[in-house]
Amino acid sequence: MEKRITFLEHVADYLIKNHLSDFGDCTVIFPNRRAGLFLKKHLSQIIDKPVWSPATLSLEDFLFTFSTTKKADPLTLIFELFESFKAHQGQTEGFESFYFWGEMLLRDFEEVDHYLVNPQQLFTYVKDDRQLAEDFYFLDEEQEKIIKKFWQEFLPTATKTQEQFVETWKILMPVYDTFKKRIKEKEIAYTSHVYRELTENPTLIQRDESKPLIFAGFNALTPAEEVLIKHFVTEFNAEILWDIDAYYLEDVNQEAGDFLRRYAKDPIFGTSFPDPIPQKITQPRQVAVTGVSLEVGQAKLIGEEIERLMETGAKKEEIVIVLPQDYMLFPILNAIPERVDKLNVTMGYPLKDTPLFGLLEAAIELQEHASLSPENGLSFYHKPVIDILSHPYLYKEDKNPLDKLISEIKKKNQIRVFQQEIQTIQSTLLNTIFRQIGEQDSLAKYLQDIILSLGEQVVERFGLEREYLYHFQQLLSRLGEILDEQTAIIDIKTFKGLFRKATRSVKIPFTGEPVEGLQVMGVLETRNLDFKHVLMLNMNEDIFPASQRAGSFIPYRIRRAFGLPTFETQDAIFAYLFYRLFHHSEKLFFYYNMFADFGLSGEVSRFIRQIELEIPRINPDFKIVRKKLSNAIQVAEIKPIAIETTQEVLDKLAIYTDTVPEMDQRRLSASALNIYLDCRLKFYFRYVLRLFSGDEMSDDLDARHFGNVLHKTLEYLYLDTMKEKGSRIIDTNDFFRMESSVDGAMEKAFKEEFGLKGKKRFEFKDRNVVMAEIIRKFVKQVIEMDKKYVPFEIISLEAEDKYERLVEITTNDRPIKVKLGADIDRVDRKGETVRVLDYKTGRDETEIGNFENIFNPDVFYKFQAGRKAGYQTFFYAWIYASKHGLENAIVPGLINIKQFFQSDFDYRLKTNGNPIADSRAFLPQFEQKMKELLEEIFNKEEPFNQTEDLRKCAFCDFKGICER
Repeated sequence: MEKRITFLEHVADYLIKNHLSDFGDCTVIFPNRRAGLFLKKHLSQIIDKPVWSPATLSLEDFLFTFSTTKKADPLTLIFELFESFKAHQGQTEGFESFYFWGEMLLRDFEEVDHYLVNPQQLFTYVKDDRQLAEDFYFLDEEQEKIIKKFWQEFLPTATKTQEQFVETWKILMPVYDTFKKRIKEKEIAYTSHVYRELTENPTLIQRDESKPLIFAGFNALTPAEEVLIKHFVTEFNAEILWDIDAYYLEDVNQEAGDFLRRYAKDPIFGTSFPDPIPQKITQPRQVAVTGVSLEVGQAKLIGEEIERLMETGAKKEEIVIVLPQDYMLFPILNAIPERVDKLNVTMGYPLKDTPLFGLLEAAIELQEHASLSPENGLSFYHKPVIDILSHPYLYKEDKNPLDKLISEIKKKNQIRVFQQEIQTIQSTLLNTIFRQIGEQDSLAKYLQDIILSLGEQVVERFGLEREYLYHFQQLLSRLGEILDEQTAIIDIKTFKGLFRKATRSVKIPFTGEPVEGLQVMGVLETRNLDFKHVLMLNMNEDIFPASQRAGSFIPYRIRRAFGLPTFETQDAIFAYLFYRLFHHSEKLFFYYNMFADFGLSGEVSRFIRQIELEIPRINPDFKIVRKKLSNAIQVAEIKPIAIETTQEVLDKLAIYTDTVPEMDQRRLSASALNIYLDCRLKFYFRYVLRLFSGDEMSDDLDARHFGNVLHKTLEYLYLDTMKEKGSRIIDTNDFFRMESSVDGAMEKAFKEEFGLKGKKRFEFKDRNVVMAEIIRKFVKQVIEMDKKYVPFEIISLEAEDKYERLVEITTNDRPIKVKLGADIDRVDRKGETVRVLDYKTGRDETEIGNFENIFNPDVFYKFQAGRKAGYQTFFYAWIYASKHGLENAIVPGLINIKQFFQSDFDYRLKTNGNPIADSRAFLPQFEQKMKELLEEIFNKEEPFNQTEDLRKCAFCDFKGICER
């Protein structure tokens, strides 16, 4: 195969052939900076003696040399646009709200200048069809027809929103003028502003005509660029080198040649086109198109392909990876094989996708929800606290103390985290983040302080972070300056929105050795560059070419009427960039995602389909191989799970028996046995393997916390009363004090539940206010119930007495003793009657049907709500009796929120509607059933299998394991 001469090699040969005598005086202008660096590399390989190198510039850099203005960053321009907008709109929203519209309006203004559109005509106010002819007297017949059609379809009957749209059109021209004046006064500009300024005043362009000027590799020129390049050709004898191919230039159906065909007919540009036109695209080469089921799969395949290429002798410098989507950069970097020791990234990476953005955003949210009170001091909302403490920049710095702190916050469900708790960990960075912002501080300055605190500790561990730190520092510095000019007060929420918008539009330009190593590029960066081996990701329709860009104050038909770019323009540019990849390459690998989701069609790009249909007809040796890599879809049968009771399982169960030392023993509770009755496998996961779901933080009282706070509130009320009077007898005189102490006991319970210590107060907010009121009503209702029952004696409360019992059973041909335990909410005695009471805040009911139901997990559904509660309450009665004997009647009772406020409420358990006045008659049968249940659990012949009632799986922590 003959050697293919790349475009930059062609430029180098042209310079040596035509300008060797004035080599150092030449200036070569490219669409971007990168091509100039590669050109100098080619020149250094050809020239074997010292010479002055020609200057190479991008078109933008070149044209800015003729202007006294400095290119401004987007943030500055949008702020100037905001000030201009305010000058013509009496009332406007804040800068943060304007930012999105400002970006859109700035793009429109840039296009107006790039395409040399008369702004006065374009922004002429349109009211209705009748005034159209008068207002648009300057339009030709076709333009007027297009705009009339738009207004007939878009505004057939004006609504308020449409009227506001037209009102906005009214002020676009004065906003445009004011904006131009403001940036001129400050001697700043945007690219197309300078271009237009030079087209309107070409006398600003002063240049030595004797110094050669070459424009190389241009394709889709805007009207301003076209006018300026023609000016350099006619006035300064500039030369043009086109990077073209006959395949798309000579076929009028190929959108890739739309611009170039027009230039070929132009009297100034046309003379510079080569004769004959190169024919490179249809030459034989290897093209592979691979469909992959996931985007990360594309990255993995590219890594494997690079490995194969290098094994067969390909050089790193001959390989390029092209990324239409910048978020694929890091998956690609992670997939590149280790043998690639040099790599150059030639694309920007959005600030919003960096780890540092996550840390700074969490810091903003930390300040947004910070609270300072005399009682509690400075405290922070738990979510940003955990996000910050678990961030890699901090987490790896001091792992163990942070682990412990995060664990404590989650364990206590600590909604507010206090500054002094964090300060127990010695860290300058933590102290910088977890502080109060003073009145003289700004959020921008606060974030800059965090960046400075990160310092070398981050840079040393993470190579790319130096770039992140620098660009965030620059952005925040500029943002701080802009906000300082604001007269209105910028609150934290507004700053957060502005920060997000600003970081979204800023990209990090990675630095490196541009002409060495494997290249990773965005699509635009490939202009003028040629590689033997091209690997390109995301070749999906609507990604390449991209879907139509939305967001403009100028509707499509009006854009067409005034010659502004439309999606057809975009498609033509994308098509040219695609076919350029074929100019000098030998192997091309395209990958696309077959998975249709998240805005993806799952369809390969139409450009791929075009080359499949068109090029092989011209050259049968042009081969395209299509592949799809995916796993065959098979619906696996969900098999039942049953865990055999092996010796290993029995060894794990031994902790609930007396066969291990007492210090290692654990006890089985009524809740554990209830779980076994419902689902043996769930019992195995929870109490044999001891698997637990992670600690989940809840801002409000969920069911678990609600029940805990209610229990603790009642407990504190009775404990404090008994302590104060020195007696366990509750009589009528105690209730006045108890009623006045409800709020204090409730706050104490909240503080304990949410991890507050000392003199700190619990702040009731949002849903917690409602939940607190429900608890207050429940507690007062208990007090009212107890008033009618006095006098009675409190025998035990949950916090006071732990009921335990060793039950001897015979299983696996040997006797063992199983340890059982219960934390009973309340046991009281009146006369010869003992009540064993359980507080319930769920859907539990007092009706159990027949006594046998409590051991039957498959009981009729109407008794399910009472079965668990009935089992648990009988368990309490039984274990109480084992400690205190059977001298008194034992009444199992349930104070459940579902029935508690009914006028005929009766706390006693019921069998078929009849209250159980004394459970002693049932206890022998209960004990026998208990032993049978325990023997089953410890029996090596009984597996731990799944329940058949799938309703019980709905909220199970382990349903993912069971695939139910």
